[in-house]
Amino acid sequence: MAHKMEKEKTDILLSALEERYKSVHAIRDRVESIGLWALGLMLAAGGWFIIHGINSCTQKVLYALALSAAFGALRFRYLRDLEGGFRNQLRIAVRIEKALGLFTPKFFDEQDEPIYPKSFEKAGTDHASGRFFQSTHILLYIGFFFLIASILFSNNSGDAQKIGDGSVLRPFEFYEYQQ
Repeated sequence: MAHKMEKEKTDILLSALEERYKSVHAIRDRVESIGLWALGLMLAAGGWFIIHGINSCTQKVLYALALSAAFGALRFRYLRDLEGGFRNQLRIAVRIEKALGLFTPKFFDEQDEPIYPKSFEKAGTDHASGRFFQSTHILLYIGFFFLIASILFSNNSGDAQKIGDGSVLRPFEFYEYQQ
């Protein structure tokens, strides 16, 4: 009877662990997708502002404020919420892994080291070595600063913009070459 209870407990733990792993992967995929889309949109919008320019200081400030609010909501609300859920799932997974003996030396074999290294026990804490969210945030900050700089330093004097050597660049205008 006791063996049957242990088997049922193990099955429950394995099922719960599988759900935690699925949740961790789903959150990670969502963050990666949102991060790539946001970075791409910021770079595309920054390019558009560079090409088309903005003359009005008021428009520049309004664009910068609106985009700062949107970025703040993405970074400090949405991504922070996902990171909190991610960390919780990892902490629960570690607790289940401990209960299954994955951090216990000689539990599954005669090795002096456990199946999982001790560093894995830190998953979901501030002492963990994973930097997925930090890397995502850095990429988003780079894209955001590029976008804001492209707004603040853009200038539109007609449809032409001077480039480094003093020549004129006319975006989207096709030239016919004469022989």
